[in-house]
Amino acid sequence: MLRNYLLQRYVGMTEVEEIIWHNSSVYLRGMVGYGLLLFVLYAGYAIWHHYHPEFLWTKWIAGVLGLTIFVGWVISFLNLYLDCLLLSKSTLTIFLWDGLLEYRTEVLDWSKINVVSYRQNSLWDRVFGKGDLVIQLWSNVDFAFNDVNHPKKCVAKLLLFKKNYEEDQKVKIEKDLEGDQKNFEVLVDALGEVIKEYMEEKQMKEGGDFRVAQDEEVLRYAQNDKEEQENNKEEQEER
Repeated sequence: MLRNYLLQRYVGMTEVEEIIWHNSSVYLRGMVGYGLLLFVLYAGYAIWHHYHPEFLWTKWIAGVLGLTIFVGWVISFLNLYLDCLLLSKSTLTIFLWDGLLEYRTEVLDWSKINVVSYRQNSLWDRVFGKGDLVIQLWSNVDFAFNDVNHPKKCVAKLLLFKKNYEEDQKVKIEKDLEGDQKNFEVLVDALGEVIKEYMEEKQMKEGGDFRVAQDEEVLRYAQNDKEEQENNKEEQEER
């Protein structure tokens, strides 16, 4: 289909789960409007040609005008036919076709969406079961996507995607926090082991220094005792 081909080319459809289109009545309204223009053009040409058959160039003018109206209808049709909302688990993409070869996209994270609502502006909307979606961001910027099928159901669908996204983000954050907690515990254990080894080495070093000091003190006492004995011996010999 033309829709899928263009969306795949300009946006990508790998992660898209739901698509919201315009209600088919908008195409009918445009078709009726341009059809009336073509009918008026043909009727005017037929009347003119009936009374002035000698002017052969009028059919060329009518043909050019008719072709212009038809091209205008095709462009107007594509502008509505290709517009859509693309729903994925993480984003909402607004795809708007504008003109013959121009388009515009707005990619919104579900976390940026604050309020989703709808409105039905006339009896025509209620008869055809269509309405406008209004998407309000946290920055107080509104995006309106007009003339969708069953707007109330579309709002519920958008809110469901937003809720699922928030739950997925919550689970992801909890997993990240759990992983950070485990990493912190591993780090604390590693630091505990390092501190324990450092304290043991310090105690061993202090104990070794204490024993060396004791040995030196004993040696000093022994040397002093020996010197006293030698002094006493010399004194006795002198006597």
